[in-house]
Amino acid sequence: MPLTNLSLVVKPKLFEKFLQLLQRGVKVSARIGSTVRSFLCDDLGVSPEYVANRIQTLFLNGKAIDNPDSSHIKENSTLALSAAMPGLLGATLRKGSYYARMRNEISHQEQGEGITVHQGFLLLKLFNLLPAEIGPAVLARGIWLKGEDLNQFLKEWPDELVGNCKEARVDGQLINLRDFLEKSLQYEMVLLKVQCR
Repeated sequence: MPLTNLSLVVKPKLFEKFLQLLQRGVKVSARIGSTVRSFLCDDLGVSPEYVANRIQTLFLNGKAIDNPDSSHIKENSTLALSAAMPGLLGATLRKGSYYARMRNEISHQEQGEGITVHQGFLLLKLFNLLPAEIGPAVLARGIWLKGEDLNQFLKEWPDELVGNCKEARVDGQLINLRDFLEKSLQYEMVLLKVQCR
């Protein structure tokens, strides 16, 4: 499976485009078998205070989470996160909410099965204010994309790429990003790291 690492340093205008990817969902490396809180704090480097106070709505594989300490990540899980959402729906979906019993059917029930902790992948989605707040740390750490998906994404903004990409490196070597676009199709997976300067 051909793999490569692409590191970009981009201007804010282009960085915004990469933050939009986080709402679609991006594949990130994660310790499978660890808790959601451990993934957020230990893997992503999010502070425990931020998890407790800012991330108010969590979905693991489409099920609402009340306790990130007792919800475990499985291989290829999908984790969706949001800051507090308004209204009754937002209050119902919020972790530890008084209205949580109204969503019993869509609440995550921990199975309690033992999983040996190992490296794997997780699909991460960020909504509301979270892409702007923790998205930069996620992008700096790296997201995994299929070569063809990265190619398609970058081709959406050909003009912005030229004027707003300050540096591009493949496996540590400086490259011309336009040249990489054609080559990206040959890679099954690309570890993309993006920084804004």
